[in-house]
Amino acid sequence: MRILKKNFVIVVSLVFMVSLIAGYQNAFANSVSMQKPVVEADWLQDNLENPKVKIIFVDNWPSDKEAYEKKHIKGSAYMGIGALMGTIGDGSAAPDKESFEGMMHRLGVNNGDHVVLYGAAGDRVFTLGAFWLMEYFGHENLSYLNGGLAKWAKEDRPTESGLKAAAPGTYNAAVPVEAISVNGEYVLANLKNGNTVLVDARGTGEFTGEVNNEKNKRIGNIPGAHDLGYLVTNFKDDGTLKSIDELNAVYGAKGVTKDKEVIAYCQGGIKAANAYFTLRHILGYQNVKVYVGSWGEWGNRVDFSKYPINGKIVESK
Repeated sequence: MRILKKNFVIVVSLVFMVSLIAGYQNAFANSVSMQKPVVEADWLQDNLENPKVKIIFVDNWPSDKEAYEKKHIKGSAYMGIGALMGTIGDGSAAPDKESFEGMMHRLGVNNGDHVVLYGAAGDRVFTLGAFWLMEYFGHENLSYLNGGLAKWAKEDRPTESGLKAAAPGTYNAAVPVEAISVNGEYVLANLKNGNTVLVDARGTGEFTGEVNNEKNKRIGNIPGAHDLGYLVTNFKDDGTLKSIDELNAVYGAKGVTKDKEVIAYCQGGIKAANAYFTLRHILGYQNVKVYVGSWGEWGNRVDFSKYPINGKIVESK
């Protein structure tokens, strides 16, 4: 009888411990810190009332501010394109720490918050530019909403209108993660490095020089770069991210592989940030960098002979 009672106690104890562990596991699995860089609409809707989740609508060019005021995800703050680009800068200097902290303060973001970024559509280019900037300043709990507002609204999820000021946050930026950013001198020094590969994220027209929307003095591309326009390379027609298999195929076909150092550039670092995000956070590349100055700097240098191009001089600026 004593043996049966002892066995019964052991069984009950084991059941209790299993239940307790399962409870901890479920709680841990649903915690903010467990979230991946990409979140889907179901997860975000489940966390709309979580005070540690801060949702930010990222403006685009031309501005989506009017669209934001008409409809946005419930509880989301608005990141203006001027504040974003003013903080990133043109590559002549590092992104501005004081400006970044001020922007986070105005958006109501605190250091430990889980920030979810989205745009009017999933493929709005500046959304992942904001992601790169926050990562540069060491923000760890950070996600991109796959499909953006377009997918969210199509699924009839909670939205609101108006432009409401967020309750100010308290934010102290970490030491910048310099490993994800390079300047023109670094690119120049690695043009003939067989272990470095350049990704041109602008688009085929700009890559070939047939398009010069920014009126650059020179048109074309940096020698050795691969034409991998951010939009057609990374996104489906509905604005959601392509699958891992699709992304591996398109980057791999160009020789952009995990064993290489990858430097992405565009006109001013934003489209390049989309390539960075896909390679680093979807495909798991460990050595990806953004050349923030990009073609805006490289294509307009006065010392033309030092910075080679595949293209021609047009002197339109």
